[in-house]
Amino acid sequence: MSKKAPVFIITGEQGQCKTTFLYQMLGLLTGLHLDLRGVITPGHVRDGRRSGFTLVDLATGRHELLCSIDPSPGCEPHGRFFFRPEGLALGRRALSLPETVTTDLLVIDEVGRFELQGTVWAEDLDRLSELPHPPMIWTVRRRLLDTVIDRWSLRDPIVVNVGAAGVLSAAGEVMDAVWEWREMHPASPVSSAPFANFHTAAEMSLLTEGAGVSAGLPSVSRRRYVAGD
Repeated sequence: MSKKAPVFIITGEQGQCKTTFLYQMLGLLTGLHLDLRGVITPGHVRDGRRSGFTLVDLATGRHELLCSIDPSPGCEPHGRFFFRPEGLALGRRALSLPETVTTDLLVIDEVGRFELQGTVWAEDLDRLSELPHPPMIWTVRRRLLDTVIDRWSLRDPIVVNVGAAGVLSAAGEVMDAVWEWREMHPASPVSSAPFANFHTAAEMSLLTEGAGVSAGLPSVSRRRYVAGD
């Protein structure tokens, strides 16, 4: 278990449907019965502006309000958001891999300025980036992409640009990495992930509507970063 699997980074501008693109990819991959772990954080909008995020544990389907612009007792303030202890606790449990790595794919939506400031999922990312890990998918805002790659010393990340990427081909790249991981860890169990059951069909339609992604365009670019670059 000495080898680390690739980190896929879904990137785009703010509001460019990174989470929607990720949701579409996972919708394809969960049909292949992956042992899927991690978090996805659908956002909420109020009066045309982002007002908060819900956190979903992909391994269990449990969900909690992660943060909101509305303060409440016990919350951690970061920027203009107040992070709920229940949401943070659920996320940290979701990002805690078993001692024996049996996970096929780990998702972190998203890695941003709070993590770069050392809060929210920063400690989890430090731990994961230092240890052997399964294939991972991160979502990162484009203007923070290089800073995130440098901060966690990611070698040869696979960058998926939602503005020109194909969901099918990107999902295929991820699945290739999963098969390679399974070959290194043949004892890894195959299980059905509950992710596809979290949203109703109507919610899925609303989430994916207007994503502006293509299924046929080239999907990924490989960029190698080494110390000193």
